[in-house]
Amino acid sequence: MEKQFPTGAAVFSRDFVVTPESCDARAALSPLGAFTMFQSIATQHAEMLGVGGAAMAKRGAFWLTVHNRVDFYDRAYLMQTVRASTWAEACDEKDVRCFRSYTLHCGDRLVAVGRTQWAVLGAAGHVVPFGQSGFPQDYPFPQQAAINEKPLRFHDDFAPQDAAETYTVRSTDIDMGRHMNNVAYVRLLLGQFSAKQLASGALRSIEIHYGAPCLEGEQLTVYRRREDGRVLFAVAKPDGKKAAYAAVTVAGE
Repeated sequence: MEKQFPTGAAVFSRDFVVTPESCDARAALSPLGAFTMFQSIATQHAEMLGVGGAAMAKRGAFWLTVHNRVDFYDRAYLMQTVRASTWAEACDEKDVRCFRSYTLHCGDRLVAVGRTQWAVLGAAGHVVPFGQSGFPQDYPFPQQAAINEKPLRFHDDFAPQDAAETYTVRSTDIDMGRHMNNVAYVRLLLGQFSAKQLASGALRSIEIHYGAPCLEGEQLTVYRRREDGRVLFAVAKPDGKKAAYAAVTVAGE
């Protein structure tokens, strides 16, 4: 059955042209390109709703991404126009974790869907309820989600022999929060695949959970292993604490 998504005032949409920096080796929109587009429209939508970065900073608050998932259905190619859409899902004022959904279309074709779980970090450095976020009270929250499954629960069961790479956090990974940007983790993990694999279209889903911030100059260890058609990852800080976990579903694995 064809997926149904909300429309109307709750949904923010904008067009992107698929340009070379967002393409893979076959001139198709890369998974990293899709993540970047979704981050871009979420940021723009928050600004329009009065809860962008500057507005949150005035309240001593900060948006915190906890979990991301993007599923891929079709491909868009160089210089094609894609339409990205996003909406905040319904949540209660007492909720400390909420969701945002995304879709990406090329004409009538569904290219990808995404879902982010987020929280609000308050002035004291603790997560605060959604009711303290400053979100507009008249926002018409849709009931639909782009992805209905619950976020994947990751387990810290990686062994020393699963270590695949060490990576030093670069200045270009750092965002306005002064730590490694969410999309930079995706770029790091996708670097574990060959250009041929990334361009094959075989990557069907990428799900990542963020556990701890990483700072410029930190040396990270990337762990990798295969399990049930997925490639599982963990990114560990120098003290061994896991900064992120991820699962990449690959057709044919």
